[in-house]
Amino acid sequence: MINYRDIDAENFPTTEWLSSSGILTTTPLPYCGECAEGWAYVESDEPGTARTAIRCPVCYPLRRRLKNLELARLPYTAHQHTLSAYEWDSEHQAERIGAVLDWLHGNTDPIDKPCALLVGTPGNGKSTILHILAKHAVFQGKRALFITHEGHLMDIKSSFNATKRLSLHELLEGVDLLCLDEIGGMGGGGNWTAWSKAQTLEMISAIHDRWASKALSVVATSNLRPSQILDDLCERNTAAASRLAEMFGKPIKMIGKDRRKRIDDGWRD
Repeated sequence: MINYRDIDAENFPTTEWLSSSGILTTTPLPYCGECAEGWAYVESDEPGTARTAIRCPVCYPLRRRLKNLELARLPYTAHQHTLSAYEWDSEHQAERIGAVLDWLHGNTDPIDKPCALLVGTPGNGKSTILHILAKHAVFQGKRALFITHEGHLMDIKSSFNATKRLSLHELLEGVDLLCLDEIGGMGGGGNWTAWSKAQTLEMISAIHDRWASKALSVVATSNLRPSQILDDLCERNTAAASRLAEMFGKPIKMIGKDRRKRIDDGWRD
């Protein structure tokens, strides 16, 4: 028997996660048995008045959250990441990410949207915490969106021949938590064209606008040093530097070991 009201990001059954073209989704949620295919009927107090149909209060909230999970566009690997198994890199990281979790769970002022930027070498748990935060947001009834910097630029390029160009402002409409991974590209990239730098500045401006209007919380990661983001990627653009500093405050420098499993696969001989 499913306890629809107690299922959350930490205890969702591992057997029910699915991959849809690499995006995390779940098996179809069965109806609770207390409704008619997701609908419940409320009797009217007035004689001769028909019953009113409402969304089932037992299984519909979870059904809606699982739909938002698909909209979050998390990679399938996110299914294996839980907060209970996460190894914090430092007290600073635990404190800053804890503030985001407190906000997601309604334990702090809902108006102020906390943000954080995690920087460090590949493999030390930066993307993992984004996966965890996005799932917690979804299971708390909030909208989350996971994107990578490089993937967003590719989506912009692919929209050039479409009838409507991709707009980050529209993409963020209704989103409560943005999880932005790999600022500067996978591994830190470094081969940025003038076009990609210009698009990055537009991206920073659009995200800052949403955050400044109290509509968005942002947690981002990068393998670049903060100075590289400002000097190389943003080419010392003072407006971008000001926006990043205002949003993220002091970056969280992660110095832990590479947590990815290492195997003798012939690639490191």
